[in-house]
Amino acid sequence: MIRLFLVCLGCLLTTVISASEQPLDKAGKFSQEKYFAGFSKPFISSGVFVLEPEQLKWQVTKPITSTLLIKNGQVYVEDSQGDVVIQPGAAPFVNLLQAIITHDLGALEQQFTIANDTQAGCSLLLPKDQLLSQLFVSFQLCALDGNVQQVRLNEHNNNYTIIHFEYTAPVNGSTTDATEIN
Repeated sequence: MIRLFLVCLGCLLTTVISASEQPLDKAGKFSQEKYFAGFSKPFISSGVFVLEPEQLKWQVTKPITSTLLIKNGQVYVEDSQGDVVIQPGAAPFVNLLQAIITHDLGALEQQFTIANDTQAGCSLLLPKDQLLSQLFVSFQLCALDGNVQQVRLNEHNNNYTIIHFEYTAPVNGSTTDATEIN
């Protein structure tokens, strides 16, 4: 279930990063706060991401090291020991990823009901897809100047995750060190 969550999260993060018609090459840092019902403090993680036309690398650096790579129509997870494992059954999410990267609103509207949020600059995405709707109630995407600044993932059990983005200079060529993954 955790791996499935990582796959869904990776695809959602690509949604976040690719929410505009800006160039596809983007890189930066993220911080993620996971709030659990009944706990007063969130679980906090942080790391870096690189989005290129052919792949997304999402690397958590704190509190543990873990890497999610979406490349060549496949989803891989690399752990802190460097072991790379392909995630079977991820093809539907990769197809969604392609629609997101190309900003194909027609395809996105097949997977989500998209509405304006009450917060300025934000959109509310309600999943139509059965698997996504089993995991999440909604996503809130907030963008500024064509870059998503924050995403909130709302779960059915009142848990939620908030991810903040800080962008760096656009990527020039392949800067990821995971290119050996085929």
